[in-house]
Amino acid sequence: MLRRSLWRLSGYITYEKLCDKEWIIAPASVTYTKPALYLPGATDNVTASHPYSNLKLEMHRIKGGRGEHGATIARVLSDVEVCGGYIYKKAAKIQISAKKEYLFLEKQIFEFKDTAVVGCSLYEYIYFGHWMTEGVPLLMAARELGSPIRNTDELTIHQMEYLSMLEMTYDRFIAGRIRNLIILEDYGHNNYKRERFKKIRERFHALYPKSTHPGAMIFRGKSGNNLLASGHSRVLINEEEIAVYLQSIGFKIIDPSKQSAKEIAENISGARIVISNEGSHTPHGLYPMANNGTLVNILPPFHFNNVLKSETDCMDLNYAFLVGDACEGGFRVPMDTLKKTLDLVTENNP
Repeated sequence: MLRRSLWRLSGYITYEKLCDKEWIIAPASVTYTKPALYLPGATDNVTASHPYSNLKLEMHRIKGGRGEHGATIARVLSDVEVCGGYIYKKAAKIQISAKKEYLFLEKQIFEFKDTAVVGCSLYEYIYFGHWMTEGVPLLMAARELGSPIRNTDELTIHQMEYLSMLEMTYDRFIAGRIRNLIILEDYGHNNYKRERFKKIRERFHALYPKSTHPGAMIFRGKSGNNLLASGHSRVLINEEEIAVYLQSIGFKIIDPSKQSAKEIAENISGARIVISNEGSHTPHGLYPMANNGTLVNILPPFHFNNVLKSETDCMDLNYAFLVGDACEGGFRVPMDTLKKTLDLVTENNP
């Protein structure tokens, strides 16, 4: 602890400046994508984006067109200390967990590794959706370079089940020193990530081969619906009404709070449409749904969030959305808007 504090007296420094070696695993790339599908006037009542985004970026996402995607880069840090969800190298600190940092690192050190690869990130601990869309492909890339380690946070039952399906695992490393630690920069939706997404989807389709069917709705209920800073709730007030209608036209209703990952994947496999109220539960549908299928995102007007369009573009899937109306206790979607949006999707992707 004292040694780290002395290093930081000279000022914090990014780990990129301390790396001993750096190379490009996959180059940057440029893609041209289709616009999202949505009804005329769908964005008229949008008032705010996700707090980590902005309306200008969200409007750019739904328009499609030219996109630049960063390279996947590997960097090696020598002689690092790892404790819980933090990585230390001189004055640099890398956080890969939201847990509180240990005050006295030296008392926690008891393991040693010659080489390891960081196979997780901070946001996938906070959001299950980030683990599904970023953490899983990152783990695939890490495994190609060495022993993938993660933070000490417990995996959820769904995460453990998905890892079993994909025959992947992490090397749990609580605290210790690593002679050579590889850290991946893997944010871009480049061709390398496209290849990994393809392999993951092929694995799901091989495990649960199903003929195509109309679709699946991933039911959210009130899970994860803490009040936003604006004071709004993301609860879809008429979600049950929507579920009843969709079931009447052949959709399967998925409830992650009651079903295992295997049950979720089996029921979604082959779905031409996956529809859900926006949230981290939505990516359950991305890997098992049918090729050329369409993700339909139901969005609150005060939380306009189309981040999953980047994923659907990279998986050669289609993206559509509809925006509900704010109301007491959350928001609701007019059934006519829902039906017209589904008609639009069917017309464009029969």
